[in-house]
Amino acid sequence: MQIKKDPATIMQLAAAMAALGAYSGENTEAEHAKEAQRIGGGMEYYRLRMANALLGIVETEAMHSETAGGAEEQLLHAHNQALESAGATRTKEMLLGFLRWRTLRVAGPLRQIAQDTATGPIPLAAAHAAEGLQQLLGITAAGQSIDPDTMSPQVMKDNLRSAKDSLNNAIANVDIMLGLIDEAEEYLRSV
Repeated sequence: MQIKKDPATIMQLAAAMAALGAYSGENTEAEHAKEAQRIGGGMEYYRLRMANALLGIVETEAMHSETAGGAEEQLLHAHNQALESAGATRTKEMLLGFLRWRTLRVAGPLRQIAQDTATGPIPLAAAHAAEGLQQLLGITAAGQSIDPDTMSPQVMKDNLRSAKDSLNNAIANVDIMLGLIDEAEEYLRSV
């Protein structure tokens, strides 16, 4: 397996989707230009959408593959294969940056879910925890190549405090849920 260096074209992305049975268009420049115009934002935005559509398709394939079972060690090797294919294992800094990118992809939907107050405190706790994790990964990635001439201890302390605040907010929301469960149990004992 080779690590891809150049970004895929829209037609390559569509061809990959077609190979997985998830694209039935003509895969022509005219077709893609028309679709890009329909959704707005230009061709780069359309390419972004196509790349993310393919990612979702491939992630679903990976999920299906994992449900087939396998030893934990085999799953770890399979997960590492994804990191290697992405070129993320070349340096610790690249790996941490890639893991941070993945965490940002988790944090966004969790924040959206948490906007609905009916979901309760747990999705909000998860959103805060994901935010704290991505902050810690960013700090750690930056720490892999510290230049003493440009390093700012104050910036690092501020970033660590921000991560700590996010994680404390996660814990506070877990505590809220534990309190609600305690109240419900007490109520049920009293009736």
